[in-house]
Formats: sequence, structure tokens, C-alpha cells
Amino acid sequence: MRAILWFALVGMCSSGVSAQSFSSSNLQVLGGTGFDDRVTGASTASRNLLTLSAERLDVRPWGDSFGFVDLNLGPLRDFGGARRRHAYQWYGEWQPRLSLGHLGAWQRSDTAAIRDVFLAAQINLADSGYQALLLGVGMDLRIAGVDALGFNLYARDDNFNSPTAQLTTFWLAPLGSAGSAWLTEGFLDLAGTDSDGTDVIFQPRVLRRLGAHWQAGIEWYYHHNDSVSTSAPQLMLKWLP
Repeated sequence: MRAILWFALVGMCSSGVSAQSFSSSNLQVLGGTGFDDRVTGASTASRNLLTLSAERLDVRPWGDSFGFVDLNLGPLRDFGGARRRHAYQWYGEWQPRLSLGHLGAWQRSDTAAIRDVFLAAQINLADSGYQALLLGVGMDLRIAGVDALGFNLYARDDNFNSPTAQLTTFWLAPLGSAGSAWLTEGFLDLAGTDSDGTDVIFQPRVLRRLGAHWQAGIEWYYHHNDSVSTSAPQLMLKWLP
């Protein structure tokens, strides 16, 4: 589902030939309306949903590792529209990547358009029993005026569809001149399904930095395939300790 948001920071932390070590965590509170996503379970009768999220990023010379857990809170409904037993659900991902530049299989450069190439993996788990394993390759690009832009192409195996492919792209960029308090970040996932066409998950954000430890703004939750179409704007507050 949600892909590599904070890996956008990797580009800034590993812009040199030798990547630096870096770790960061954040906590988020999101609240929005329009949630009728019966596939992921982000669905309530009122269509209002509160989400608490925790993220952790570690960057090392050998590559990077990102993980997050989302906790949805509200009178949740199942795929058929019936009220679920619990008023919460959790979903998490772990996304490690191994740098081919570190292994000597790719020549990293401070000026090349491609920052680095990775062997990429991803594990998705949910309390509903959903699980997915993804393996593939990743690439981080260097573009003027964009802090980070990257792609991951995976072979994907989950317990609801036959093995398929997933393409993920993610970005982080200032809005306006460098050093602006405003920024945009987000990701786009495109994955195949057995009977619902292409599954699209798109979550762009526009945020404003409020000092060194806070960001606030808007996230747009968009999920579409042949059986579901959910478009839900959310207010978001992020704390970076």
C-alpha cells in the first residue's frame, strides 16, 4: 500500500559517493473525510476516519530501511458494508533496500543523474490477515530543484491475487525556492490484480514546516481499481522528535 515516503530523505543523505549514516522517526495524526475504501478497510458509515501513524527510517552505507505502522480509528466497515467488531485496524510495511553502489556493482557519483541503484524488498502485513512480499530493484535520481525522486519496480506476491508486478514512485521537493517552509512529498503505487484491473494508490502531501520538529498540511488519499474508488482529503500534523 503506502510506499516509500521517507526514502526521499535518502537522496539527500546519500548524495555523496559514500553514503552517510542517518536515522529518523516521526509520529503523525491524520483526520479526513470521504473514506469508503472497502478493499483496505479504511471505510466508515460517516466516511470520517482518524489515523495515527509511526515511521522509522535508517540510512547506512549499505543501503536503507524504512518501516511504518498505521492505526485507523473509527466505526469501521468490512467489504460488505457491515460494522466491524473492532473500531480500529492496523497496517504496516517494512521496506529494506541494498545499495548496489556499496557492493561495487554500480558506480556512484556526485553529479550523475542516477544517485544509486538498489536491490529492494517490501513486506506488508495487516490485522485482517492480508500479507504481501515484494522483491525487485530501485533507483534514486538526481534532478535540480527536487530533493529526491525515486522508483522501485517489484515482483509482488500477496494472498489475494496471483503473482504480479508493482511500480512505486516517490518524491520530496520544496515548493518555491530552496529553503522554503513549504514542501511536497508523496508516492504513487501501481499494481496488477486478478480481476480488478490496475490498482492505483496515490498519496501526495503539501506540508509547511513549523520549526524544527513540526509539519502541518494536507494529504490526499486516493485509491482506485475496478471495484473501488476512494478520494479522501485529510488534515495532517507530523511530529519529528
